[in-house]
Amino acid sequence: MASGLLGLALLAATLTGCTAAAAPAPETTALSQPERVADIDGAPQDAAIAATCAAVATTDTLLHNARTDLDLGTITGEQHTALLDSVIVTYRSLQVVPASQRGLRAEIDAVASYLASATPTDSLAPFDPDSGEFRALFEPIRLACEENGSELYVFATTGG
Repeated sequence: MASGLLGLALLAATLTGCTAAAAPAPETTALSQPERVADIDGAPQDAAIAATCAAVATTDTLLHNARTDLDLGTITGEQHTALLDSVIVTYRSLQVVPASQRGLRAEIDAVASYLASATPTDSLAPFDPDSGEFRALFEPIRLACEENGSELYVFATTGG
């Protein structure tokens, strides 16, 4: 299970363009053993859901930056389409993670199914991330991540 979660984390880091070398692991002692993460209510965080949320945060980051960069004129329509295509690939990739290591299976499958059948936009983007249907399918994922203590964050490439 740990190798699957590590693979999902590596996928998320790869898709966001992370190139920093990993810091050496601190020496582990009985006192420094990591504790199970708990949410505000004290319920244990589900690691499979947390891993899925990390990957979904990557797609949300891609969507945010693609839209912003297109609006600013720093990327072309073709580059925007390529970024949206990478979101589709990420959701397809999440579908093949072993079920025991992937949380929110039904929700991810619903988004992946929508993306596979979406009608391209007038600008030939593979789907419209601002459409009501996409947002409605994404909302249960956002809420489940929040409930799990794995809130989604966007890492913007522009702005303050």
